Amino acid sequence: MFINTRIYCKIIDRFNLSIIILILFLSFISLNSQRKWTIFYSSMIEIRNKNNNIIDYISKTEQYLLNEIEHQNNIKKTNPDDLIYLSKIKRKKTTNLLSLVAKKMIKGFDDGSYQRGY
Repeated sequence: MFINTRIYCKIIDRFNLSIIILILFLSFISLNSQRKWTIFYSSMIEIRNKNNNIIDYISKTEQYLLNEIEHQNNIKKTNPDDLIYLSKIKRKKTTNLLSLVAKKMIKGFDDGSYQRGY
């Protein structure tokens, strides 16, 4: 009788151990799938936010283009009769006496640097 109970206890212990191992294995699998789902869901939220931003940019662009089309009708197209031609007076170049003297002096110094002798 005592041997039978010992065998039953060993069988129950093995069964409990296998159930615990199975529970741990399935919990690791579920945690891994939960992690993958969280990553996927986060990326979906990010894509949704980018899509909303793109929609905002598209609506702003459409509004700008519609405003440009409306303003295009208000702009008058010109022809050569509308243009006014003004004659420009050419200004005479004025030379400064001091600058002329300074240029001649610099030119003389440059010429003198090439002379040798004396």
